[in-house]
Amino acid sequence: MLGQKMDKKCTKYEELFISSDKNALLEHIKICPDCAAEHEKMKKVSGLIKEVSFSYRQRQKRLKTAILSIAASFLMIFLAFFAVQITTPESFVNETIAVISDGAYGVDYSYEQMGLPVDDYGLIAVDFGQ
Repeated sequence: MLGQKMDKKCTKYEELFISSDKNALLEHIKICPDCAAEHEKMKKVSGLIKEVSFSYRQRQKRLKTAILSIAASFLMIFLAFFAVQITTPESFVNETIAVISDGAYGVDYSYEQMGLPVDDYGLIAVDFGQ
């Protein structure tokens, strides 16, 4: 500010901030109160940006974690559904009965001989618990 009038504001801050090295900027800030005030404002803004940036990254991280948790839950439900479908007692029993009753072991058993409950016609009796 040497040789400048006091009513005119210094405009070197942006130029020094962008194109100069840090030492030249700091030297100018020591002698120019306008640029020193501008530098303080920039430090405050920079601090606010860092705080918001950290908060934003944390929120994004929580969102990704929530999405992954939901996706993993759906995958587990999907896999459990098909595991139940594959291992349902009905299909297992039906396949076992079919193998035994078709004489796969050299003997043709009836359902009654296999120990299954049968009705008067020799068909498997199913009790639905009513």
